[in-house]
Parts: sequence; C-alpha cells; structure tokens
Amino acid sequence: MTDNNDILKAIESLKSDMATKSDLESVKKDMATKSDLQDVKQSQAQTNAKVDTLAAGQAQIITTLKVLEAGQEDIREKMATKADIHRLEQKIDKVDKHVKSHESRIDNLEDETGLPNPHKN
Repeated sequence: MTDNNDILKAIESLKSDMATKSDLESVKKDMATKSDLQDVKQSQAQTNAKVDTLAAGQAQIITTLKVLEAGQEDIREKMATKADIHRLEQKIDKVDKHVKSHESRIDNLEDETGLPNPHKN
C-alpha cells in the first residue's frame, strides 16, 4: 500500500499544480482574440495614414517657408536702404540748388536784355 499512498500523494501534488477549468476560462478572457488583433492592426494602419498625411503637410509647409524666405531675401537685395534714400535726397537737393541758381541767372539776363521768356505767361 505504500506504493498506492505514494501514487496518491503524487497525484495530489500534480492536482495542486494543475490549472482548473475556471483558471483556463480566466486566462481565455484575458487573451486577445483574432478580431481584437485585427482591430488593433486596422487602428494602427489608420494612425500610420494620418502620420503620413501630417508628414506631407509638414513638408509642404517647409517648402512654403523656404519660398517665402527666398522672396524676402530677394526683396532685401533689391530694396533701397535708408542710407540709399538719404544719398539720393542729398543729390536731389544739390541739383535743385543748381536749377534754382540757373533760373535766377536766366531771369536776370532776360531782365537786363529785355528778352521775354516764351514759356512764362
């Protein structure tokens, strides 16, 4: 009988280590099903598509910013600076003084000679 007792103890020991039907049901509930995995794959595909769309939009924005930057640089190169305008104003003032001087001299000559100016009314 010792052999039977040993066998019974071994069986009891194995029984305590074995999973029960309720243990298996619990594990089954926790496991992802094929449809769950399919849902995850589909969701991931949609997310990847959105990321691709965002990346394309970002690339388009970057291109637009580069074009704007190039346009601004072109404007800066061609636009007159304050110093350019100041020099031009000085030249205009100098020419204006010469023109007024010449007009005055011509008026004086016309007065002395008695010649009328054909452009004055």
